[in-house]
Amino acid sequence: MVNPEEIKSIHLLTHLNEQMLHQVAELATLTTVKANEYIFKEGDYAENLYAVLEGKVALEVEKSGSSPLRVKDIVQERVFGISALVDTDEKLHMSHARAVTDSKIVCWRAADLEKLFHHEAELGFIFMKRITTVLKDRLQIKNAQLASYA
Repeated sequence: MVNPEEIKSIHLLTHLNEQMLHQVAELATLTTVKANEYIFKEGDYAENLYAVLEGKVALEVEKSGSSPLRVKDIVQERVFGISALVDTDEKLHMSHARAVTDSKIVCWRAADLEKLFHHEAELGFIFMKRITTVLKDRLQIKNAQLASYA
């Protein structure tokens, strides 16, 4: 369990009431990652949702014949690893996540969140509505990046 005070400023959680925040905090764990360590790699099974409490994480994709292409920096209070909550057959990460700096990361097992959402529908609705906003923002960034290569 993580102290709810530590995570209440995470952008994804700012619309939750105190009870909801406590329920989400009960499922969270904290970990530290050293600069340049990978949290996950593209194609890995997406088991966890993450948020940056301190530091910076880069999302990178493989580009044939060269080093990974950095597509997005995830900074303090932002989430990554959202593939874990998207209901697909494979649930695979679509990018690498690499710590740019020493980072303090919050981690939730997606299966635990899904179980909570099943029992607490309002919490699940608010949480997943916020996830769709993150997905939309990331899609807009990818579209802009693709347009710059045209």
